[in-house]
Amino acid sequence: MMKTLLGAAAVALIGAPAMAAVVVSFDAGLATPSAGYTVIDTFDNLDNVTVNYGTVLIMNPPATSNGAPPANSVPAGTSYLSVLGGGSATIYFAPDTKSFQFDWGSIDTYNTLTVTSSTGIYTIVPGSSSFPNTADGNQHAHGTNGRVTVWGDVAGETFSSITLTSGTNSFEIDNLATIAVPEPATWAMLIVGFGLVGFAARRREQRLARAIS
Repeated sequence: MMKTLLGAAAVALIGAPAMAAVVVSFDAGLATPSAGYTVIDTFDNLDNVTVNYGTVLIMNPPATSNGAPPANSVPAGTSYLSVLGGGSATIYFAPDTKSFQFDWGSIDTYNTLTVTSSTGIYTIVPGSSSFPNTADGNQHAHGTNGRVTVWGDVAGETFSSITLTSGTNSFEIDNLATIAVPEPATWAMLIVGFGLVGFAARRREQRLARAIS
């Protein structure tokens, strides 16, 4: 398995503080989701996709001139999103999304991923310093079909959207997944739960000590 950690290499375009960045990792040939992530869109339709301009399609295998399914996706043979040349589409996240990942297929230099976070807007272009990965559009090789994961390099950073743009056919993704920051009520419940477990353990220890004495 090849894993490329691209570090804080994305370029900040708008409104990002000094040294702010996003971190991008690529797991060649592996499928989304990894542990802890929840799939929010398998792209059976365009309900959660905003088409900015051009042609954006829900495709099904086999590959055509309009797109090829990400070779790493599981299960194979399912629908996927394809942004055709000259097209652009945006997908919005729920509030407090702290990380996301998806299956990126036949990665090419004419694909552009724009990430909007609480610290700014970042552009990720395969084959550039922002994403120095193989980007020759191979539809089958692990090096150009894999799981891309993005998270913040600043404490508390969250993500609001991604925009997919392609200069030529096509930008193909599948199985978009996210991790959300736990809400305060969730943290409170966890703390209470841990407290109750600790209290119960102490009570058992006290009963055991009395029984022994």
